[in-house]
Amino acid sequence: METCTVAGEHERLSAWFAAATPSPADSMSAWSLAPDFPRRLPTGVNFDVVLAHRALVELAYDILRRYEQTVGPAVRFTNLTTAAVLVPPGTTDRWSGLVAGSSWPDWKAVPTCLGRGHAVRIPGIALLAQGIPVEWLEKPNTESVIGDAPLLTSPAQLVRCLAEARSLLAPEDERSPLTRAVSAVRAVLRAPQRT
Repeated sequence: METCTVAGEHERLSAWFAAATPSPADSMSAWSLAPDFPRRLPTGVNFDVVLAHRALVELAYDILRRYEQTVGPAVRFTNLTTAAVLVPPGTTDRWSGLVAGSSWPDWKAVPTCLGRGHAVRIPGIALLAQGIPVEWLEKPNTESVIGDAPLLTSPAQLVRCLAEARSLLAPEDERSPLTRAVSAVRAVLRAPQRT
């Protein structure tokens, strides 16, 4: 019984991803034959993507979880050092303003946001294959959906957490006094407490 529920959830998410393709019915048919293989999807239809260094995205997702914020689907490319976060469509149009308002620590390595006219490779929902060049950093959560669409990471929250992650990952001599103080407080909070 649970297998049917999971299969149904995977089909609903696959249908949502397929809606971004030129021919959703053909995509669903092809994906049913190979549910575990990656899919190349156009961006700007159901989602835009934010591309950043994998370590930056992983730390930003840890920070988002600590702040108890929604973390939507994200993928990492196993043959690259890059990760892609799925964000709501239209994010590309306001991305530069969000970055400017986030107190980005430096203008090196600013994450890129891609919308219409681009594509991204994502893993299959029911990932079974090994050795593929893309895997889920954060799978679409079938419990966090609106209709059949998974909740996506908020771009405003993402850019703030990416900026914080960038500050924390900067070499010690490039960190601001505030960043060093925040790092010191976090280190104390993470240390095991003596009883």
